[in-house]
Amino acid sequence: MRNKAIEYPHPVLNEYTNDFQECAFSIEVVSHSDNGNSLTFEVKCNLQCEGIVKMIKDGFAKIVLRVTCFRTSFRVIFTLNLDTHTIVDIPKSLVADVLDLQAMIVSTGDYGTYSLSEFNQRYFGSQQFHLSKGYVMANEPGIKIKLDTLLEKDMAGVVLVAVDPEITEMRVNYATVKEDNPKLTDYIVITLPETEYTNYAKLRTKKHLKNGIERFLQSSLILPAITEAIAKLRTEEYLIENLEEGEFEILYKGTVWADSILKALNNLGIDDLANCKNSDYELANKILGNVAVDSLNNLMQKMTEWSTIRQEDDVL
Repeated sequence: MRNKAIEYPHPVLNEYTNDFQECAFSIEVVSHSDNGNSLTFEVKCNLQCEGIVKMIKDGFAKIVLRVTCFRTSFRVIFTLNLDTHTIVDIPKSLVADVLDLQAMIVSTGDYGTYSLSEFNQRYFGSQQFHLSKGYVMANEPGIKIKLDTLLEKDMAGVVLVAVDPEITEMRVNYATVKEDNPKLTDYIVITLPETEYTNYAKLRTKKHLKNGIERFLQSSLILPAITEAIAKLRTEEYLIENLEEGEFEILYKGTVWADSILKALNNLGIDDLANCKNSDYELANKILGNVAVDSLNNLMQKMTEWSTIRQEDDVL
């Protein structure tokens, strides 16, 4: 987050000053997803200030998003859309721990007559200000995203969904350290028949994800896959603990999916999977951020909404 004490030589729209009257600027992350190699955020801007809106549309200003990870020194600037959502992709390999997102509106060049009707007249009257390129015109508090939490909820990233027109039933492959098929290496791969995959792909569109469909998909496809994965790892961990080296072969530890799940369990305080009292299903649900309960609650909310709409239609 930024220093609240920052002062500017010109009016700036934010929640700390009173430079603007009846105006506001904020952002929100309306959805996020994990495609295996990157984190994808859908960011929405909320700007209530006609004067600045006009300047943006006229090209005198733009909205930017600064994404920072202090742990890895990752720092990138994205341009945000005013009227539509913006998709922001962050490579997982470049970030860790916490991600900071902060948006601001900046001038795009020299502007010598900066004066808006939304300025607080008690402070500025009809005074005009000079803006140079990059001057901050508005900023907002920012959003902190704890990546451990996000990545646990998006453990689906270790599960890839593919299509095979030649099959009629779903298949699941858990990559071993000896996997030689490049399409199956390192990940859990769920392969669907063409019809089912087409339906899955439609449900993965932004339109549906905005309505909470992602958690339903995780509950129906990813949760069972992670549950079986934990069962395989539990067995392997038991063999590692109880047999001598050379008496068994390690198949899963060392793959991306196995190491990711073990790390997620470790983050939950589970260091001894072989002797853990929680069931495989309970553990899978935990590292997916309680997806089972989320899905039930979301479904109940959707059913209530649909019922209300139906009743309104009946009245009309």
